[in-house]
Amino acid sequence: MGTEQKECRMPKLVTGGLYQLVLPTPFPVGPVNCYISTRSPITLVDTGTKWEPSLQELKSQLAELDLSLERIERLVITHPHADHYGLASQIVSASGAQVFSHPVNESALCPTAQHKQMRDEFCHQLMLESGVPADQVADFMAARVETRPYAEPVCMDCELNEGDTVKLGDAEWNVLHTPGHSGGLICLYQPECRVLLSNDHLLRNISSNAIVEPDHAGGPRPHRLVQYLYHLERIASLHASIAWTGHGGEITDVNATVRKRLRLHERRADHILTLLQEQSLSAYQLSHTIFGTRHGFDTFLALSETICHLDLLLEQSKIFPTYQAGITFWTAAV
Repeated sequence: MGTEQKECRMPKLVTGGLYQLVLPTPFPVGPVNCYISTRSPITLVDTGTKWEPSLQELKSQLAELDLSLERIERLVITHPHADHYGLASQIVSASGAQVFSHPVNESALCPTAQHKQMRDEFCHQLMLESGVPADQVADFMAARVETRPYAEPVCMDCELNEGDTVKLGDAEWNVLHTPGHSGGLICLYQPECRVLLSNDHLLRNISSNAIVEPDHAGGPRPHRLVQYLYHLERIASLHASIAWTGHGGEITDVNATVRKRLRLHERRADHILTLLQEQSLSAYQLSHTIFGTRHGFDTFLALSETICHLDLLLEQSKIFPTYQAGITFWTAAV
């Protein structure tokens, strides 16, 4: 896990009645940005990790705004990753807050034993079919278990769907369903101020991972990068003046940042296609060539990024799969 972030922080004003709270995490990504509306209903957008330094920092920054956990009335969870919802259950216990999120997130926020087993089996099988060595698969599965204490299950009370609005601060914010980094990820947009809460859909200094995951309803595996790129362009069409992100600083050149991300993924797909024009390779072989040796959870993240680009090339009819001894190999069609 990452080192503890000890920098002392204060709430930062986003717009009338809405503040950014920067909370430490135990993960390599570093601090997570959450947002608190100080107007009724008092609403926290994302919660931080179930980790004592994160909880204490949340309490400290709330106190700077004359608030406490007990006064929080609503939680808006943008997506079900531990750094964004880990403290939700503790906050609900303290305050009775209602939990709002996209319906796709429900099974991940409050998973049954069957759902956990299904997700584990999906990851295990995907890695084997991608050619990941068995010892690295085992390392990832162990790392996956190690992250579970950083989030506690929480039940959703209300759905947030595309086109809904949420009152934050002095204004109503539009809900945008933007799958890619996660299937149920939502952004929030205030059209009059042209302010976007982009959370992990668009970050300033790093490119968000499009993460491979099973379909929440049991259908074919979604092509998350294809979705992600579509919704990046959709974000650009808003012409937002600023984006407040899930990690790192705010973005004042939103459309320029979107263009950089689009170019990055285009270049990576072109690089993969060039490699496949030379020889057939598995997703793991490609991942190792592009990202080098990774360990634990990072093995899956690098593999996921690679598979997502293969999905893109497959949809463009530029590659095709072949199968050998249970492993999928990819070959250029052009």
